[in-house]
This record gives sequence, C-alpha cells and structure tokens, in this order.
Amino acid sequence: MRTLLLSGAAALALLTAPALAQDNVRSDKTIQPSELTQQAKRPQLRLDDKQSAAIRDALVAEHTQQKTPKDFQPQVGAALPKTLKVDAMPQDLIRKEPALKQYGYAKTATDILVLDPMKKTIIAVVPRKFPADAKAKPETGTDWAKTKGRELTGQAPEPDANAQSPEPAGDSGDVPNGTEGNATKK
Repeated sequence: MRTLLLSGAAALALLTAPALAQDNVRSDKTIQPSELTQQAKRPQLRLDDKQSAAIRDALVAEHTQQKTPKDFQPQVGAALPKTLKVDAMPQDLIRKEPALKQYGYAKTATDILVLDPMKKTIIAVVPRKFPADAKAKPETGTDWAKTKGRELTGQAPEPDANAQSPEPAGDSGDVPNGTEGNATKK
C-alpha cells in the first residue's frame, strides 16, 4: 500500500512539474486570466496627437501593409473585415507609449487601424505618414530582381524590353533634313 502511494505521488509530481515550469517561464505572448479580465473592462482608448504621431512614425518602416477589401471604409467602432489580420504593436512603440500595449493594428494602403484585438473592432484610424497608392500594382519579385536586385549585386539593371533604342546625336546624314547642301567638302 505504501509503495502504491509513493508511486502515485511520484507520478503526480512528474505530471505537475512541466506545468509549474511553464508558469515560471512566462512569454510576452501569454495572457494571464487576470490580465484578460482587465483588458475586457478597459476604458476606450482616446489617441491624442502625440500618440497618433508616435504610431505613424513607429509603423512607417513596418512592412505589414495588407490588401484593403473592396468598398471598405474604416470607421471607429466598426468591425475589422475577416480578410484583415491583427498585428501586434512593435516593442519600440510600446516602450514609448505603454498605453498601446494591449492594442493591435492593421496597416492598409492609406491608414493605420488601431484595433481591439479581443473584439476585432477599430479603435482609431490614423492616416499613414506616406500613404501608398491603393490602385498601384505591387512590384513583383521578378520586377525587383531585374532592377534593385541587380543594382545591389553590382550589375546594371536590365533594359526595358518596351523601350526604344536612343537615336544617335547630331546629324548622321542618314535622314535628309534639308541642310545637306550646306555642308562643305574638303
């Protein structure tokens, strides 16, 4: 009986050890239940001009732009379309503006949408610092390789196949232009 109790206690200890280890090694992505309750009860975010500028500046270099759904007009309080995903705020921005820690964002061609990640609703719409043309055709990998990729590897960019070759400068004599008789012969 005593061996059975000891082996049961040992098995219980082995089963609970990984769970205790996980609690001690808490990642930034894990949300504790108490934090979840606090987030659900948090007041509505009111962005001031300083926070909007901080968001705009912090996300200018983030390459997270998503394709805007057709006929989507972002408005505060509206639900996020299912085709857009919620991205986490960058750590540098959270260090500058700790109040933004619990919010996410989605970057479209013209706006940065500050989002409530739990409800997937739009909290604020911040115009982008350098808006992209929403109708512009995105550069493909092949386009980039033919131009910027060749430049970075020390090669000349590939010539455009549709471009016409330049004409020689000056009067080459191959096309009569009315001034042929004025030329002096030596």
